Amino acid sequence: MPGWPDEAPFLVVSASGRALAGSAASQGLPVVVLDLFNDLDTRARSVASRALSSRRGGFDARQLLAAAAELCPPQRCRGLVYGSGLEARTGLIEKLARDRVLYGNRGEIVARLKDPLRFFPLLDALDIAHPEVRLTPPAERSGWLVKRSGGAGGGHVRHASVRHRARADRYFQRIQSGRVLSALFAADGRRACVIGCNEQWTAAASGTRRYLYAGAASRPPITAAATERVASLVDRLVQATGLIGLNGVDFVLDGDIPYVLEVNPRPTATIDLYEADVPGGMFCVHLRACRGELPSNSATTQSRAHAIVYAQGTVRIPPSMEWPAWCTDLPQAGSTISAGAPVCSVHASAESSDAARTSALARRDAILSLLWEKAA
Repeated sequence: MPGWPDEAPFLVVSASGRALAGSAASQGLPVVVLDLFNDLDTRARSVASRALSSRRGGFDARQLLAAAAELCPPQRCRGLVYGSGLEARTGLIEKLARDRVLYGNRGEIVARLKDPLRFFPLLDALDIAHPEVRLTPPAERSGWLVKRSGGAGGGHVRHASVRHRARADRYFQRIQSGRVLSALFAADGRRACVIGCNEQWTAAASGTRRYLYAGAASRPPITAAATERVASLVDRLVQATGLIGLNGVDFVLDGDIPYVLEVNPRPTATIDLYEADVPGGMFCVHLRACRGELPSNSATTQSRAHAIVYAQGTVRIPPSMEWPAWCTDLPQAGSTISAGAPVCSVHASAESSDAARTSALARRDAILSLLWEKAA
């Protein structure tokens, strides 16, 4: 990126760092990546990388801080960029940011947006629609979801049942009818620029995980009125909270009315869908927005989609596996992936959102079939 001659790397911390690493590498920016997978393509695009996880599948704080100090210490770090996986660990964000330049939202902003006691009253104050939310179980659980405060990726979402009691880290949300969408936007603390809207889908990877994020397609058909409402609510959120950088908002669109579900105050998985359309790439869009420079709206002629391939059973990646060019997040040959865990991601593009989604899902099924054939 012009104006930064320093060759020190950026530190990228995310559940999956591949998309951010790839975007940075496309602009010649070195990165050190600490994530949960350390996939082959993440390694190829990083000057150093490491997989770090606890028994529960999230980051182990001590390991993460130690690896950050070893591989990208503050005196040799150009800046910290974080993605998913830290929403409920805002203290960890602050520790990582100590003596490093933070390109992203401070921990207190993340905490405010992920705390249902503060977030939903904020939406009410800003006159932004959202599904009904409560902290205590409804008398009739049918038609309600239970969610974990600070959760991400949808794996924590369940249909409410009699076994779900009130807890400090839990809230209940009424199921809202409509289409599940998201908006990716850049913010400078005062204003916002919506980069694009996306239609999302989920997959019941295992057991009760019916709302696990499974993919998205850009440029879904939505009316001008709905588009204007989304842009308006994003602007109000940024003005009220001071959000910076790339962020996402998930919502259900019922007619022309967007009902906000949550805000993800960091770069989201959907940056993949716009990397080829935004000059300089999404990593640099994030950096510039954090420094107060918003991108111009860029028209795109194609829709893009990605889908996550979840293992349908325990699978071992065969040494002879040849991954198609439209696959990313590639696991190492010989690694064993548990049922319900992500294997890789697939990508597709088409003239319409529906066509891109259909192509991505077909490619997902093709990878599952290929793995099954090689395992036989």
